[in-house]
Amino acid sequence: MQMVTDHVRWCATDDEQPVLAWCADRSTVGTGWCGRHLAPVAAVGRLPDGCLAVDVLRPSGTPLSAALDTIGTLTTGVAVTLSVPLLELAAAERSGAVHIGAATLDDVLVDDAGAVVLCDRPPAARLPGAPDPSARAPAGDAPSAPARHDPPAGRRAAVRGARVQPGDRILVLAARVVWERTDARDPDRQTVDGVLAEALDGDATSVRAALAVVRATAAPRPVRWEPPSDDLLGGYVAPVSSSTRSRRSMQSMRPDDGAVAFLTAVVRDAVERGLPVGADQRVPLRHVVVGLVVAAGLTVAAVSALG
Repeated sequence: MQMVTDHVRWCATDDEQPVLAWCADRSTVGTGWCGRHLAPVAAVGRLPDGCLAVDVLRPSGTPLSAALDTIGTLTTGVAVTLSVPLLELAAAERSGAVHIGAATLDDVLVDDAGAVVLCDRPPAARLPGAPDPSARAPAGDAPSAPARHDPPAGRRAAVRGARVQPGDRILVLAARVVWERTDARDPDRQTVDGVLAEALDGDATSVRAALAVVRATAAPRPVRWEPPSDDLLGGYVAPVSSSTRSRRSMQSMRPDDGAVAFLTAVVRDAVERGLPVGADQRVPLRHVVVGLVVAAGLTVAAVSALG
């Protein structure tokens, strides 16, 4: 599978403080154990209209569910390897050690080395061109921002049925998905399922308890897997979600900004994300180039043979 590192641009709403706090916290993560499993910030700045924008680097990887489908039934050791970082991040967030934004299960990736990475989004942020959610409610009715170290339980309950959920809940949910792929006859499975269910909407203590149970089940084992290979002749086409299509503001690719700037933006987009095929798919540029070279070689060989 061709896994392309992508930049996701998020714009702050009228209240920029949550986004600034998230960026400041993420800048302190660095390359330690926590930063290894979180998407880094690539750039922070302002758009021409004055809106605060954050470019988040979405690392290359395969969504967790798709990766688990490829790996198959997990051994207990592999499940420990995948779930421990998720629970460590969840415990760190609920204890206030790190600030994690909202996410979906598709934002939990497994990279080529078998490590899990969470690509969360800044709080109170929107994609370029999307409506400002804070403008829907009157200013006098806007709720005050919750304290970072004491997230209310009602916040999680309100989004329980939503696809986008608080990042700490997504992390525990992802760990639960990992253990669901283990053998149901495993003697430790029932105990792990119970503590993960309690940690899903619990506090930092419940997450730490689940982490201790998971660590005690088995020693971590390396994740030996191969991402689905890209087939040049088969023409693997990398899917592009609706959120990815809207990530890049087309305002930066308008012809009226100058022919050179427009052409540069188009070429850069093609190199980074591939050539668009239809509305929802892209083909990596290197596949197109190799395909053209192969086609040209076959054409020359055919002409030479017939001549």
